[in-house]
Amino acid sequence: MTKVRVFADTNVILESFRTGCWTAICTHFAIETVEKCVEETLTGNPGDPRHIAVPAAALSAGLSAKHPVTRKELAALVLNYPSCTTLDDGEKHLFAWLHASKLLPSDLIVVTTADKAALVASNGLGWLNCMISLEALARQAGVARVNLGALALQYREDWLSSIKTKIRLGVIP
Repeated sequence: MTKVRVFADTNVILESFRTGCWTAICTHFAIETVEKCVEETLTGNPGDPRHIAVPAAALSAGLSAKHPVTRKELAALVLNYPSCTTLDDGEKHLFAWLHASKLLPSDLIVVTTADKAALVASNGLGWLNCMISLEALARQAGVARVNLGALALQYREDWLSSIKTKIRLGVIP
């Protein structure tokens, strides 16, 4: 059976490692990302108490694909969707690759992010319905309740549902 393709941003990858969900979601789904998100995941300030050390081998082993993004793809995204200029680099690269690939919207492909600006941008791109929470992915992958309970608020289904509703109602422009 073909696995559902999931495109993950840096923060979701970091949170899945922090909470011990990475292996389960990678076993259940085909997790993909872009080179910038991999770079961001593997760097950071080790002295920061919030720093999450991600083993490069574990990250690489779990990914189904790591896509390069060209400057042309980045330019096309921000020229067609100026609101995307404010996205963090990882999300911007991920959205540029998805935009260039013309994969979305799709019932067979989902994107996971915990960034409000990225969710607003996804709405402008017509992808809001393709957004899924890390919690929903982890539940489908059979992650234990203790790991699910460790997820930060912005990775939970109720947070995502609330943000999607506010975007649709225009409360979050």
